[in-house]
Amino acid sequence: MRQFSRSASRSILASLITVAFAGAAHAGVQSVDNLHVFTNTAAKSADDVLRNNADRFGLPASLNNLTLVKVQDSLTGTHYHYQQMLRGIPVDRAVIIVSIGKNGQLQKIFNETRHVSDKVDADAVNQLYNKAQISEDQALDKGWNNMKVQHALVNAPSTELVWVPTKDGVQLARKVQIQAQMPTGGFVQYLNAHDGSVIDSYSLSMPRKGERSLADRAKVNGPTLDRKSATQAVSSNQTLRAAAPAATLAPSGINGSGYAFDPDPRTALNTDALTDTSAASAFDAAYSTKTLRDLTVTSGVYSLTGPYVNIKNIEAPNTAPSTTTNGVWTAKRGNNGFDDTNVYFHLDQSQRYIQSLGFTGTKSILNRSMDVDSDGVNGDDNSHFSGTGATGYLAFGHGCVNDSEDADVILHEYGHGIQASINSSWSGGDTGAMGEGFGDYWAASYSYSTPNGKIYHPEWAFSWDGHGACWAGRMLNRYDAKYNSSKSYAAHTSVTENGVTFQSDELWSAPLYRSMVALIAAGKARSDIDKIILEAHFGLGSNVKMPAMATAIVNAAKNLFPSDLTFANTFQSNFEAQNILSAVVVGPTINETESNNTTATANVISTTGTTVNGTMSASTDVDYFKVTIPAGKTLTVKMTPNSTSDYDLELYNSAGTKLSSSTNGTGAVDTVTRASAAGEVVYAKVIYYSGGTGATSGKYTLTATW
Repeated sequence: MRQFSRSASRSILASLITVAFAGAAHAGVQSVDNLHVFTNTAAKSADDVLRNNADRFGLPASLNNLTLVKVQDSLTGTHYHYQQMLRGIPVDRAVIIVSIGKNGQLQKIFNETRHVSDKVDADAVNQLYNKAQISEDQALDKGWNNMKVQHALVNAPSTELVWVPTKDGVQLARKVQIQAQMPTGGFVQYLNAHDGSVIDSYSLSMPRKGERSLADRAKVNGPTLDRKSATQAVSSNQTLRAAAPAATLAPSGINGSGYAFDPDPRTALNTDALTDTSAASAFDAAYSTKTLRDLTVTSGVYSLTGPYVNIKNIEAPNTAPSTTTNGVWTAKRGNNGFDDTNVYFHLDQSQRYIQSLGFTGTKSILNRSMDVDSDGVNGDDNSHFSGTGATGYLAFGHGCVNDSEDADVILHEYGHGIQASINSSWSGGDTGAMGEGFGDYWAASYSYSTPNGKIYHPEWAFSWDGHGACWAGRMLNRYDAKYNSSKSYAAHTSVTENGVTFQSDELWSAPLYRSMVALIAAGKARSDIDKIILEAHFGLGSNVKMPAMATAIVNAAKNLFPSDLTFANTFQSNFEAQNILSAVVVGPTINETESNNTTATANVISTTGTTVNGTMSASTDVDYFKVTIPAGKTLTVKMTPNSTSDYDLELYNSAGTKLSSSTNGTGAVDTVTRASAAGEVVYAKVIYYSGGTGATSGKYTLTATW
């Protein structure tokens, strides 16, 4: 990965990112939410691509509000990340990413930038120069009190001034990041720069189970730490983890050995009989002696510090990492030395596997000596990844079954690190559920490859830690879970759709797991399946929804295996089965006709897959469209305004009752859905909110499928 400062010269950058021209025929683009996949489209450079698509995304022709901040390589191409700026301040998470294949073809554009009108710019000037702002210290104090920080810091708190996109424009905010040990954990908070109120927040700590929110922290009782004292402690390296990025260690070539469960004792022995309280002798046959590669030896003492894992005491309880004088660990469960070797082995092996897929050098994923506490989380029955891809760490709790005894838990948490390493903006949209679902899949992919993996409950996530007295675990085969495009899916939430209740995480893991099982049964290699899923994560930013991520996976399969569409078709069909993707339905294209300002005069859409080319003729215009939903079908209506306008979408029944609405911002797609068991007549209504009108500036498209 190559980093560029925001102040770098655009002319120099343009020369760096030029790629070879390739001819194109039958160019096309498929847009799914904020992802736009291109076919047969040549690309001279990323800048040239943006200039050619400036109107599509509401960008100025000069591109003077964009700064190239990162260039990232993957197996199939190079990804150019541009940050949107406004008055010298970043618009938070507003990036546009151009992905160009090694063949010089444009692969995709991911866009989260916002059109800035003269009105929005004038308001930004007023906020920036004419309204009082809270100081950095005030922002940190407010963020600290919001979190009720009760545990030692793992990084020094930080704050920066950003713009937060809103429906009406942008809000000047203080972005506050505070990372503490669990259970306080880490949060990013966006505080109104003028009054300190919370605009938004998200967790930097991703636990195996349980929801995390700022509202939950507000309910916690007990005293909070003093911010300045805690900050001084972490800044002076007096805590258990320094704020500096983890070091890159060269392989030592010195190996040791120790015991591990591979992947867990139940699967290894193919038995449900084992519990946390089973006799120690019941586990004897489940232990495997494993090579612990590239250890560190200092003054004759062997420690579990290698190029990809660093066993370290980070969180309470304060237990020192195990060491030996001969490189041989003989500890078994009940002794922390076993937790250390089990975690070291599985994480080290997973990173080496990732590298075997081709993710090395500038394409590396999480290629560093990651700090890991095998006995942390304050002793709770939980585990987590906390922080960023560059500095984040793992911690495993010992409540009930030690989480560090189950490879499913270890690799699940590593999955969070994988995503954070590839995409530093992984937040918003459906990323909560997808992060958990991917972690479950990453663990399942390995477990399925072990000797008993295909026969001992392969559909279970957390085969040892879960599915018993400790907690219920999760399932990988919830094929009855269905996606609803009008919802957003956070982590670990219970969802009921069409009478079926499931965990949000299971909605994403199910099609990944189902595709893996089907492809392996068809003779495809696990390594190729995992390669596709990892590759798909490159070139994306924040607010990714499941349909966009699924589209990226299908597209990655086509790019990696263009002559074998078995991969792409299998993923496509399984995403369709969960309603995450829709089968391609090509219906008629019609023009909206006036007058259709009432339900009585609504334009009729009678065929699924219909696309309507509409025009918002004036700010007072409203457009109605009548749809008869067949019995047992679910209607999905999507309205895409032009890039500089904000129109909203509502859905009504025949009695005039509003059923649902979607009010996203300028240039953003609005979606409404309606499931109908018996069939019914409904009306989609497009409303002006802001932006252009008329034949030139008031265009929008509306699609209806069922």
